[in-house]
Amino acid sequence: MSLLKIYSLKTVPRNLRIELDKRCILRFCSATNSMTNRELTSEMKLEMEQKWRSNLGDHRFDPHCTSRPKRYVLSMFPYPSGNLHMGHVRVYTISDAMARFYRLTGANVLHPMGWDAFGLPAENAAMQRHIPADLWTKQNIAQMRQQFDMLQFSFDWQREFATCDPEYYRWTQKLFLMLYDDGLVYRKKALVNWDPVDETVLADEQVDANGCSWRSGAKVEKKVLSQWFIKTTKFAKSLYDGLSDPILEDWKDIIKLQKHWIGECDGYVFDLKVAGSHDFVPVWVKDPRQIKEALFVAVRSSNLLNESHVKSGRLSIEVENPISRRRIPVIVTDDIEFPEGSDYYLGVASAEADRQLAISYQCETEIGAQGDSSEENILQQAADLETDVYPSSSKLRDWLISRQRFWGTPIPIVHCSTCGTVPVPDIMLPVQLPLDCVGTPLSQNEGWIKTNCPKCGSEDARRETDTMDTFVDSSWYFLRFLDSTNKKHPFDPDRARQLMPVDLYVGGKEHAVLHMYYARFMNHYLHSKGLVPSPEPFKRLLIQGMVMGRSFRLKGSGRYLPASEVDIVDDKKNKAIEKTSGEPVVAMWEKMSKSKLNGVDPLDVLKQHGCDTLRLIMLADVAPTSHRNWSEATFPGILNWQKRIWMTMHDFRLLRLKIAEGQTAPETEEFRQHDQKLWDARNYFVAGATFNYRHSHQLSVGISKMQGLTNAIRRAGPDVVAFSRQYERAIAAQIIMLAPMAPHFASELWERFLALPHRLNVSSEEIQWEKGLFEQNWPVVEEDYELDLTFKVNAYECCLVKVPTKELNQLTHQQSLDIAFEQPAVLKYIGRRKVRSTNFVLYPSCDAILNILVEQSSNQDAESSSDEPEVKGKKAKKVKKSKKGQKVEVNQ
Repeated sequence: MSLLKIYSLKTVPRNLRIELDKRCILRFCSATNSMTNRELTSEMKLEMEQKWRSNLGDHRFDPHCTSRPKRYVLSMFPYPSGNLHMGHVRVYTISDAMARFYRLTGANVLHPMGWDAFGLPAENAAMQRHIPADLWTKQNIAQMRQQFDMLQFSFDWQREFATCDPEYYRWTQKLFLMLYDDGLVYRKKALVNWDPVDETVLADEQVDANGCSWRSGAKVEKKVLSQWFIKTTKFAKSLYDGLSDPILEDWKDIIKLQKHWIGECDGYVFDLKVAGSHDFVPVWVKDPRQIKEALFVAVRSSNLLNESHVKSGRLSIEVENPISRRRIPVIVTDDIEFPEGSDYYLGVASAEADRQLAISYQCETEIGAQGDSSEENILQQAADLETDVYPSSSKLRDWLISRQRFWGTPIPIVHCSTCGTVPVPDIMLPVQLPLDCVGTPLSQNEGWIKTNCPKCGSEDARRETDTMDTFVDSSWYFLRFLDSTNKKHPFDPDRARQLMPVDLYVGGKEHAVLHMYYARFMNHYLHSKGLVPSPEPFKRLLIQGMVMGRSFRLKGSGRYLPASEVDIVDDKKNKAIEKTSGEPVVAMWEKMSKSKLNGVDPLDVLKQHGCDTLRLIMLADVAPTSHRNWSEATFPGILNWQKRIWMTMHDFRLLRLKIAEGQTAPETEEFRQHDQKLWDARNYFVAGATFNYRHSHQLSVGISKMQGLTNAIRRAGPDVVAFSRQYERAIAAQIIMLAPMAPHFASELWERFLALPHRLNVSSEEIQWEKGLFEQNWPVVEEDYELDLTFKVNAYECCLVKVPTKELNQLTHQQSLDIAFEQPAVLKYIGRRKVRSTNFVLYPSCDAILNILVEQSSNQDAESSSDEPEVKGKKAKKVKKSKKGQKVEVNQ
């Protein structure tokens, strides 16, 4: 049976299918030698990819290089499920295109990859298959690594690690102990969210609005357990204020999500110790001065302090007030308005309702002399007494990290009957998992639990059996990539100062709250220790949309159907019927999923069209931040573009090779005009594509710009193709700008370009004639080419001025204002209104924008108001000449 027939069998195991895919591609490549054809075929593209797959430039970051700017490009590392899906392809194609772009612009790029390898899916899969979880995980990593290789992502694999590697989680444990030593880790009984399916605790943020588990979907139950917490609330103010850090770019609605999660830090939390115990209650107050006049602490009837489960009453316990040096009673009531999200309320003497409530519960209402009750003095007293007082919102909770499963980072704590809770010394790290067990919770593994106390040596000690939430592992992985083989520290602070923050972070919006919050917390903490250069870990975000597949459900039962069992009646209106029964079917775009039968295997597309085409299809048509509806109807645009580029190069080669010795370009006005048009086109489309790569990350628009350059090149006549220097420059720019997205295809084009004679005086600085594609310089815009300086008034674009690139790149805010107030269109729109502020943004060698914010029109300013253009709809544009002869585009 042939390899191709074997491949078609659905019963072939996945890992064998991958190997067969590679062998089939090799057979295609060896069977064809059609690279000289004018018509580009899939077989030719596969042949190119096999030819260039090991020669696409050096992807490694050079830690010793100081002459080039650094760029740290990071995509959220994946869970090793074993199979790449289209969501993986999209996120890593985006990050790879950006990493390759930065390399071509001369940057020293760090673009690493690793594996978020702990967690319930691997544990559950291992239990179902009766194999160790580490074996299952390593098999999946090997399989996904092979698929990554087929897609030719330019990761620096020398920095690869998995969070389940003992040499990684050793340092996760070290960070836990650092937090523990700094009083930011504690253990207490808590009413927790219990997932009855996965049999583990969930943090509040892992429970959806319907009270179901984020992973299993099971209805969450409540249990009382002793749990480990990280005191993230102590950094609430820092984390909230950090969202206004000017270092952050393109965070957009992620800032809103983060701020909503943290809450406005408009008060203070006092951690008041429960008398006679090590427990504490976090009491939030609007004004820290209230702590000095505290009468009682109220808790809800559901609070764990209410062990007698009374509906209301005074409890036997009290809390210590370190400021007033008094003990405060604790009462149970549900009849007061607690602070948002809080289970605790501080009753104070200055509130008459609180005084009356204190009397009704027989609490003392006389608080005695107050002394200096200023806010500053109280906060200083708390600091002197080493009492935890910190600004926070009332609703934010500490991070519950305890999990009751075995496939996670062990918490490095030993419980000794003599010494109590003992942290494991650094020299004994890592506390390793028992890898020979299958499905046995750590709490039932007596051989692993029993140990000697690190402090007194007692044999009557037991290990902590909770493991850490996997979000702890991913809260600092971006720092381990800086120095992934370091044996002495989690990372080198000097390397962090060199490389942090991450310049571009690419990932899904589903991690915009949890992962981003925890990662920001860890980085803020490490910054407070002087180990990282900035509190914020990620400078710029690129949050990509999901890849959506078309799903089909029977209208009556809601059962999903495969596309093969459906007839489309009206494609535009999403009307369809089941083939066999004629029953109406609901067609809609949903996130790709096996259960919805709407997934597409990337390997199938790869086998048919090749790696580069898959990458281009994934990047084209829609912005990276938007959802991508996966449909073969979108393929022809990219396939035809590749064919046009290939035909262009084919014809270029033929014409250049036919030039007779001594033959020169025709000295005609028509030739000069065509040459000038190509000069204009190259500059225009280079500026546009560069802007979309570097500044907006609208890679789909960048493809449109490159397609525009292709069209401009193909309009040239034979004489221009054969003799135009600008044609040669445009072709070179086209190939170089295509390289980040389609590296194999572009490499083949570049090799053919370099092989041609008659390099028409193109500068060796512009084109490195003796070097490969990925050693070239990114195309630049000519200094005398005119770019857009756009003027906006109240965000409305009223005119633009053409400015030579050299002048634009040196333009200051004040100079842009001077030019603006010379433009009649700007003055007319401003009228008599007062200018409130101006904002100038310069995108070097691309464009510049000046936005003028003015007061809104008043009734008394009827003359200027009547001249204001309608901004609700699009209006036509006129091109006028300014007094200085510059082109001015005015909205009418």
